[in-house]
Amino acid sequence: MSILYAEDEDLTRVNYANYFRRFFKEVHEAKDGEEAYQIYLQKRPEILILDIDMPKLDGLEVALKIRQTDKTSRIIMLTAIIDTQKLILATELNLTKYLSKPIKRDELKNALNLSVKQFYDINIKIEKTVKISYDFIWNCEREELSFKNKIIKLTKFERRFFKILTSKKNHFFSQEEIIIFVWGEDALLDYNPSRLKNLVKRIRKKIPIDCIKNLYSLGYKVDQI
Repeated sequence: MSILYAEDEDLTRVNYANYFRRFFKEVHEAKDGEEAYQIYLQKRPEILILDIDMPKLDGLEVALKIRQTDKTSRIIMLTAIIDTQKLILATELNLTKYLSKPIKRDELKNALNLSVKQFYDINIKIEKTVKISYDFIWNCEREELSFKNKIIKLTKFERRFFKILTSKKNHFFSQEEIIIFVWGEDALLDYNPSRLKNLVKRIRKKIPIDCIKNLYSLGYKVDQI
């Protein structure tokens, strides 16, 4: 599993990130809320640890943006000062834990164990394959698209496109989310609208054209059965 740790105090962030690497396959670090949200869009970590008081976006604002489309990732919120109003808001965000700083290692470890358990409990029924319209099958583990057991050849970026669109059933993903996931955050700096359109155009030559839906205000989705 992967984890994102957002903390604006550099030494604290580095020390805890090293601690998390003992337990997690991938550890991502963010120094402020905006960076944390962009990393989330690109990397989709299963667990997030957010400091409630950060520059640009605070931890609750980041969690709120994530919860608009993601109900399954687990979030642990850290705070140095107990704020009743913020605590009330936090209860509406389906957090795993709300921990006070300075953090006790045993409390943090218990919160991490609980996060892992909750994540698996929520996702235990998720299928390893996704059936798309017209009997096309997307294999989530192998990242392969097939039709009647015949593999459809996809490029690296085409596979990433299918990976994000099949991660939530019949959900529209914004162009920004797709661009960051497929090409990385830097792709937004010199964004060319035709890049995503050309990718979709190439994919539609390999599958029925109406499998991929596009609404200007919402983005793209792939029909799943």
